[in-house]
Amino acid sequence: MDATPLELAVTLAPLLPVATAGRVTSPQVVYLGVSGVLHPSASLYKLMFDKNCWQQGHTEYEGTFYLERLLEGWPSARIVLTSTQVWSKGLQAVLQCLGPGLASRVIGYTFDDLTRRAELGRQGQPMSPTIYWTMTRAEVVRHHVAWLQPDAWVAVDDEAALWTVDERRGHCVLTDPCKGLLDPAAQDRLMTLLVGNFGISPVS
Repeated sequence: MDATPLELAVTLAPLLPVATAGRVTSPQVVYLGVSGVLHPSASLYKLMFDKNCWQQGHTEYEGTFYLERLLEGWPSARIVLTSTQVWSKGLQAVLQCLGPGLASRVIGYTFDDLTRRAELGRQGQPMSPTIYWTMTRAEVVRHHVAWLQPDAWVAVDDEAALWTVDERRGHCVLTDPCKGLLDPAAQDRLMTLLVGNFGISPVS
């Protein structure tokens, strides 16, 4: 029996950057956060509204529908996960939550790539986990882009600190952490950046 897209993603996601020597087959990469992007950040929602977001009708990974729909026009686009959920819950659990459509696009996870696979600096060694956890999301993505060298990339995240002006203008969808991709404005912004970075959709 052929493997499902989810099974393939679980098997290949940690290996593809190595197999391609730091280059993905597709040059189109979406750096994807989870909390604050695919569902509200529970802690910030509580801080802002003094309510539990899960008791207000929200569900984990509820934004996957919108992301999958937006990416339909770019079948060769791939995903690199930036979320700490992969570290805390495990890659397979996150891929399961993403569903087979998005999971089949996943080629890596920034923590694993930068601390185990990337050849960085003069010594050509991976980054230490201690250094990784001191960095902002912008710095993590910047290091990963420098290693992976995609020809085009977009980042979808709720962490706004330390992105450059050019990154904010041309590459970043900075979501409201209480809305994520449920916000139509974030969906419109992502579509704009997909066209701007990946070109007009090849799918009619």
